[in-house]
Amino acid sequence: MKNIKAVLSVCVLVLSVCSYAESILAPGDQILAVDATGMVSRSSYPGAEGPMYVLDALSGTKYLNFAGKNSGFIVTPGAAGAVKSFVITTANDAAGRDPVSWAIYGTNDAISSADNSMGVSENWTQIDAGTVALPDARQTAGPVVAVNNTTAYSSYKMVYTALKDNNTIMQVADVSFFESADGTGSSFLSLSDSILAIHRDWDSRYPGGENPGNLIDGSLNKYLNFGKENVGFIVTPAKGVSLVQGFQITTANDWAERDPASWVLYGTNDDIASVDNSDGLGENWVLIDSGDLSLPGERNTLGSLVAVDNSELFKSYKMLFPTLKNADATNSLQIAEIQFFSVPEPTTVCLLGLGGLALLRRRRSL
Repeated sequence: MKNIKAVLSVCVLVLSVCSYAESILAPGDQILAVDATGMVSRSSYPGAEGPMYVLDALSGTKYLNFAGKNSGFIVTPGAAGAVKSFVITTANDAAGRDPVSWAIYGTNDAISSADNSMGVSENWTQIDAGTVALPDARQTAGPVVAVNNTTAYSSYKMVYTALKDNNTIMQVADVSFFESADGTGSSFLSLSDSILAIHRDWDSRYPGGENPGNLIDGSLNKYLNFGKENVGFIVTPAKGVSLVQGFQITTANDWAERDPASWVLYGTNDDIASVDNSDGLGENWVLIDSGDLSLPGERNTLGSLVAVDNSELFKSYKMLFPTLKNADATNSLQIAEIQFFSVPEPTTVCLLGLGGLALLRRRRSL
């Protein structure tokens, strides 16, 4: 009780000093979405639009994958051949779903990858990659695409790395592989070949209007990530190295189930090599602190200040949210705003209240 009274007395005496508590993050700081889950497969297709339909030589059927870009297939031809060119036939609707870039891999391993998996259980050699200009006309064969290859493999993996209009669904009607460089002769793929749907991409993804920059823009615009748990962000404050000793989160506009329920904070002085929507492991990270969150159920509402047990300066920070309030009831994580604070002593206590008292006690016990 005496400690609490002493802390309150200090707060009263230094109210004018409390204004020096520093906000670290500002609009325009470099910020990236990350997801510690890493690479996953989101491959799925309707029963009547599976990968086998790329082999039936019928333009009226198609293979559709809801995972979008970086989806494709693994095929094991009845007889091994060296693919030197290919032709893709467009499907019946939505030209925006057409591939615009591709990569082909080969293996002589037995295929152990499962349907709708990442397709990485085998040792794959990248053969070639490039772009393809498919016609907007539907159910139409595209141009012959040459493949720089002289090696026959027992199985091939074709991945569509980008789609027209950045569509979220991929589709093709047919694919033919040729042993000639100009598409002459017959395709060495047939309907009896074993074929699997695959997809491999980072788990992190967000709508363009709900990007991580919204976390620090000073508005109630939100950051939403469909990776759900273990997602977060990497931020590099423009002001340089800083000491994070507290943070505060503002809830977003809807669905309290999407609110984070726990947090982990890391720091680094490395230059940031991680890319947006990656696993954020491109740097050497130091664990700073972690804990639970109890954000208000009210929407667009500033949560309590959270103390961070930290005495080290870092150039960049990575914050992950391992759990949500109710992950089973939602498809994403969201928050509207976050601010990191650097708090000169003794104003830590003034800014963080009882959280500051707990922090002060921890420091005194060291």
